Amino acid sequence: MRSHLLLVTLAGLALGGCGLEFPPWRPSEVRRAPEQVVVSAWAEPARLPARGGQTHILVRLTRANGAPFAGVEVRIETTTGKLYSKSHILVSDARGRTRDRLTTRRTAEVTINAGGTRYRFPVHVGQDP
Repeated sequence: MRSHLLLVTLAGLALGGCGLEFPPWRPSEVRRAPEQVVVSAWAEPARLPARGGQTHILVRLTRANGAPFAGVEVRIETTTGKLYSKSHILVSDARGRTRDRLTTRRTAEVTINAGGTRYRFPVHVGQDP
C-alpha cells in the first residue's frame, strides 16, 4: 500500500513540473443545503465600460418562506476574467448574503452554485449585448 501511495505521489510531482496538476485541481463542490435555496444574484455595476474593469457580484439567499438563509456554501465561477475568491467556497452570512469581485475585459457569464441551486447571469462589457 505504501509503495502504491509513493508511486502516485511521485507521478503527481513529475506531472506538476510539466504544467499539469495531478489530480486535476478543482475547488471542492458545495454542500447541498438541507432545504430549497432561493438565489438572487446581480453585479454592481451591471455593465462595465468598453475597456473592462471590476464589478461586485452580490448574492442573497433565502428560504422558500423568504427568511434569510445563513450558512449556505456558495461557489461563484465565471467564463472569463478573474474572481477575487478564485472560485473557492464562500458561506452566506446571518443575512443570507455573500459577495465576490470580478475583474474582466470581456463580457462574462457568472454562475452561482448555492447549496446545489444554480443561477446564471451575464456581466456585459462595453456595447456587447
